[in-house]
Amino acid sequence: MLELDYPKASTLLQLPVLLRNTLVGKATYTNLALWDTGAEMSGVSEELATWLKLEQRDVGMYMQSASETVSVKVAYCMFELPSGETFEQDVLILPTSDTPVIIGLDIIKQGFFSLNPEGDNLHFLYELK
Repeated sequence: MLELDYPKASTLLQLPVLLRNTLVGKATYTNLALWDTGAEMSGVSEELATWLKLEQRDVGMYMQSASETVSVKVAYCMFELPSGETFEQDVLILPTSDTPVIIGLDIIKQGFFSLNPEGDNLHFLYELK
C-alpha cells in the first residue's frame, strides 16, 4: 500500500518510482513520476529510455499531444513504487522530456486509488486489489 500527502494547492501528483531494465540490469530512481488518470498507458521519456537501454519497438501506435498526433514506440520496463509494488510491462516512449515518467491507467486500474482532503493536505492512497 502506498500512502502520501500533498499540499491541497498541488496541481500535479508526482511520486517517486524506481525504473528498471531487467534485461540489462540498469535502473534509475525519479521523484518526478506523474500519476495521470487521463493517460491510458504508462510511459517514459526518450531520454530516460535511452539511458536505461530499453529495447524500443515500433508497433504502429500514436499519441495525441497538445498540438499534434505523433508516432510513439513501446518498450518493456519495470516500475517499482516506494511501497514495493512492481509492474513489469510495455510502456510508451514519450517524445518529450517535460515529464520523465507517466503512470497511466494501465497501472492505476490494477489497484484501489483514492485522493482525500485531510486538513491542509490531500491524502493519496494506492493499494493493489
